[in-house]
Amino acid sequence: MKFFLAFVAVFVAVDVAIVAYVMVRRFRKGISEKDIQEVQAMWKSIIREKDMRHAILEADKLLDHALQLKGYRGNLGTKLKKANRLFGGNINRVWAAHKVRNNIAHQMNFEVDEKVYRSSMLAFKEAFRDLGIFS
Repeated sequence: MKFFLAFVAVFVAVDVAIVAYVMVRRFRKGISEKDIQEVQAMWKSIIREKDMRHAILEADKLLDHALQLKGYRGNLGTKLKKANRLFGGNINRVWAAHKVRNNIAHQMNFEVDEKVYRSSMLAFKEAFRDLGIFS
């Protein structure tokens, strides 16, 4: 009987540890002040970029990096699905900007006009605001 009680106690302890681990992973870590400053500096460099296509590619890459800093894993599409709630009403615009990035990356002659550029970059900037990188 003592063996059974010891087994149950160990089993319960392992279950509690697993639940605690899942909860910690679910609430994700924050981004350090140093990393926030790094992302902000990278953003300033991106918005000075003259090539609109390249700026969108870099902004998308920076968003991927910021989500990784928050503890999300996978490609950007996977991270956006997992972090959906962080972006509130902005998630559809973020997805649209990411799709523009995909079109640039995968379609040889995909053209980006000023309107597409501005809406994509605004969506990325709002995403960084949602992540607490911009106030």
